[in-house]
Amino acid sequence: MNRFSKLFIGGCLIGASFFVACQQEPAEEAQNATKATEDKAPAAKKELEMNEPSELALLMRSMYDRNLALKKQIMDGDIPESFPEDFLNIHTAKANEKLNETFDALAKEYIKNMEAITKAENRAEGIEAYNNMVGTCASCHTIYCQGPLPKIRKMRIQEGES
Repeated sequence: MNRFSKLFIGGCLIGASFFVACQQEPAEEAQNATKATEDKAPAAKKELEMNEPSELALLMRSMYDRNLALKKQIMDGDIPESFPEDFLNIHTAKANEKLNETFDALAKEYIKNMEAITKAENRAEGIEAYNNMVGTCASCHTIYCQGPLPKIRKMRIQEGES
């Protein structure tokens, strides 16, 4: 056998043994991981704790639903003369987290945008005011409670939407 053949066969044997060794390690690791899990297992499973929705969360869910109806109304060219009085409770409704002056400023901006909707002279102004209101909601939820952001962003009236 020439030198090249010996090197080739030797390389193949080393490669094959490396391949076999690599194939055995994951099985051993999996077996060890299973054993470690079994050792820790029978501890009581922790139950998920769900917070009760706060007054503010309940108010905002209601505001969301009514603002979707408002969206359709504005798109139909019907500008409301007022907005629901309970929307003003955004300033006083209890929250599950600590709110600060940033929240207060955004809540005031929200109410200002709701008032702008009622003062709109036409559909275009109503849409602009409505979208400003939605933008204020998104700004606030970027800071506090990001969960509803995807739903809020879908509230916008897109150009050409009818």
